[in-house]
Amino acid sequence: MDPECAKKVRLMDLEFRVLHNKLFEDRFFQKIAASQNSELKELNKNQPLVIMIIGSVKEIMPSTIGTYVGMDRSSLSRMVDSLEEKGFVRRKNDPEDRRKVLISLTEKGERCYDFLNRKSEEMAAEILGLVEEQDLRDFEKGLETMLRVLRKIDSAMESRK
Repeated sequence: MDPECAKKVRLMDLEFRVLHNKLFEDRFFQKIAASQNSELKELNKNQPLVIMIIGSVKEIMPSTIGTYVGMDRSSLSRMVDSLEEKGFVRRKNDPEDRRKVLISLTEKGERCYDFLNRKSEEMAAEILGLVEEQDLRDFEKGLETMLRVLRKIDSAMESRK
């Protein structure tokens, strides 16, 4: 790869991450902090994201959560322990492989997920409503392209192991 192209890709990726964090993640956490939802007040900064991940797939292995949020095994274990103690999640053995543990949301966790999901949808509509329809389609197409390329890279790297 051309070094100038590689440099440009790295800089655009960095700017994308910064803007995404500023426009979506920071704003999302501000909305959560400002909400009057007492259950949300029990959560630390990373826990709402973990609840969103679990809620979107219903059951998930802790190692998969760790991959998604970039946490090591011990930090993730402490977080899941904390969420379990607070009544947001439950652990159960995978019926297909008793060595594996699956994490799912409790009723309290589901309520929290519903609230977070609603806030996330409202915020996305608000932010994405600031651009024209064609820009939104271009953005969607760009994200699809980014994901396709990143999946190829991930697959190629996994095959090297």
